[in-house]
Amino acid sequence: MSATAPFVNGGDPAGTILVTRLLAHASIAVAAAILLVFLAIYVRRVLAEGFDYEWGYLAVAIGAAIVYGVAGIATDLTGYTWLAVFAEGAVLFFILFIALGLRAMYHADRPDGASGRLLPVWVDGLVVVGFVAAWWIGYVAADAWTRPVVAVGWIGASIWAIFYGVRTTRAHEGTTFSAITRHLLPATVCVVGIVVTDLASGVVGLDRSVVDAVWLVGTVLVAAFLFNTAVAIRQQEGEVERMFDRTTWRQQRLD
Repeated sequence: MSATAPFVNGGDPAGTILVTRLLAHASIAVAAAILLVFLAIYVRRVLAEGFDYEWGYLAVAIGAAIVYGVAGIATDLTGYTWLAVFAEGAVLFFILFIALGLRAMYHADRPDGASGRLLPVWVDGLVVVGFVAAWWIGYVAADAWTRPVVAVGWIGASIWAIFYGVRTTRAHEGTTFSAITRHLLPATVCVVGIVVTDLASGVVGLDRSVVDAVWLVGTVLVAAFLFNTAVAIRQQEGEVERMFDRTTWRQQRLD
């Protein structure tokens, strides 16, 4: 019996890379879909206030992650360039709506009683409209000048998301907002790392294999953190259900 592993020097490298990319994109799509389902259940069953706009922002961001995963799978299987552009745009909108959601959570139900909001809520709508218009112009034009526009949007939204993620965790310590943000923020940081590496490759001339390696590891980590966020939301729902379950308190006495 040979000591050589049966798969060494065997198989097609291109096929291996394709399968790896498919699994990475699929992990994002599945994890984001699970998170979206758990978020919808939490908002519907637990929150008394209903589906406020901060949860709506997060839902759109998670939906963008699903679009990214599905578009990535379709791109890998078909090779169509326009699908790759949609996947790239999904990353932009994921970061943007994560940033809007974290910012909304930071201003909502502040423990000190002061929202500290400098701009009205409708300004967020203008930001979204501006991003949508810029992305569609870039998609239709597909010129060299559109890449810097997307890069500025990526960097700006990334800084915004990390800034408000840290502030939300500090301002809402011990609450659901803080629990969700602590798990969602690492996913955002991983996405930012992937984006920055991709942008840096065009500036400092990084080897493409390094960029692909960072993308693969970062994508798997993003999927893991999205799934962890879903678990955190489920745990928060379970804690609330336990509080109102009479079997939890039936052995207790008021005295």
